[in-house]
Amino acid sequence: MNTASPSLPVPSPRNRLANILLWAALGLMIAGVTLPAISVSSFWIYEETYSILGGIIAMAERGDVILAGFVFAVSVMFPVGKIVLGLVALKRMRQPDAKLARLLGRLSALSRWSMADVLVLALLVIILNGQVLTTADVHSGIALFALGVIASALGLALVERRAKPAV
Repeated sequence: MNTASPSLPVPSPRNRLANILLWAALGLMIAGVTLPAISVSSFWIYEETYSILGGIIAMAERGDVILAGFVFAVSVMFPVGKIVLGLVALKRMRQPDAKLARLLGRLSALSRWSMADVLVLALLVIILNGQVLTTADVHSGIALFALGVIASALGLALVERRAKPAV
């Protein structure tokens, strides 16, 4: 009589790596949008530091609610939702799924726009540094956000590869 309990399936190294990358991406994204991303100083007197989330809130407080909502959706909700979808897919997927693979492929194509936030902030720093008596500096929030975007792209690519049916 065998009393051994049924063994749980051992996750493949690719699944573990995807899981690690997606959880790391989620943490990096959350840190990236909440930690300081940019400081703007003018006339050596005025200095304001913004996180990505703080900048969105500042836009909304100035009355640019639609723009703030759009930036929040594209910069925060979409990247985080994409990561969560990848984690859920990885947890539930038992066999290849062509529909899921197509969905993840489309999300990967759209995720390139997440890096547009980093580009816009970099351009903003360049523009502000070109103005007389105004400087802008980037902080860790922007680097963490960029790392989160990269980690999520790599993790989702692994999940997408697992979801593709063998030909």
